[in-house]
Amino acid sequence: MSTINEKLDEAKRIYLSAIETYKPTKVFCLFSGGHDSLAVTHWGLESMGADGAAHVNTGIGVRQTREFVRDVCKDYSWPLYEYQAGAKYEDIIREHGFPGPSSHRYMYVLLKERGIEALLRDHKTKRSDRIMLVTGVRAQESIRRMGTTEPVKKHKARIWVAPFIDFEKKHVNAYLNMVGAPRNPVVDHLHMSGECLCGAFAHKGELAQLEFFYPEAAEEIYRLEKIAKEAGKPWGWEHPGPPEWYKLMEEGQQILGFENDPQMLCTSCNKRHSMEGL
Repeated sequence: MSTINEKLDEAKRIYLSAIETYKPTKVFCLFSGGHDSLAVTHWGLESMGADGAAHVNTGIGVRQTREFVRDVCKDYSWPLYEYQAGAKYEDIIREHGFPGPSSHRYMYVLLKERGIEALLRDHKTKRSDRIMLVTGVRAQESIRRMGTTEPVKKHKARIWVAPFIDFEKKHVNAYLNMVGAPRNPVVDHLHMSGECLCGAFAHKGELAQLEFFYPEAAEEIYRLEKIAKEAGKPWGWEHPGPPEWYKLMEEGQQILGFENDPQMLCTSCNKRHSMEGL
């Protein structure tokens, strides 16, 4: 059984190999507020010299997680680059209703992809520049069909690096305990970071759980459900997307086009959804 130090040695090898291969001009650790992202962000900034932490504010998430990200970065004096979603979630819901699993890729583009694009625009000075994005993705928390089990993946100017790819949850916890990093209570309560509540993979009973721990976030979803209903999209946040009658009515229409992005910021939700069918 590998020790945490052995795992960290392997993580360092992956990280430095990506640096040597692609020579990025900037390195950012993507900090969602979950414990995997917290561990890799702490390691990347405290041990590997990354340039800062980056967080995409989806506009539909648990406020306490956003505050956790900001507070941790402030306490450690880490530069934090926070970006807003590319579209307002309320506007998406009013026009299209709540998404189901089949619409997740659209939500990723609208709520997260645009923020990453803004990060690159702000930090690329030349066309040839490459930006390295360090994520807490682990093999246990990704799914094969999304192609996210590679430790290093190049996508245009982005170099996605997952140095903790072979960590198990026990290794993440061991690292956080070893360095004395704070835990996000939202993760312990909801078993997810809560930074994105787009609802694409929401399941029955999840809203009640959210209301119990974070009533403010649940109240916002209830408000949006009323807006969706008034706009002629009567299915709720926990419903698996539009009903058949609506799909038939909207057949042939699309929200937007997008390229095949690896969706590195949504692996935990993808994993959670895939496990529900097992």
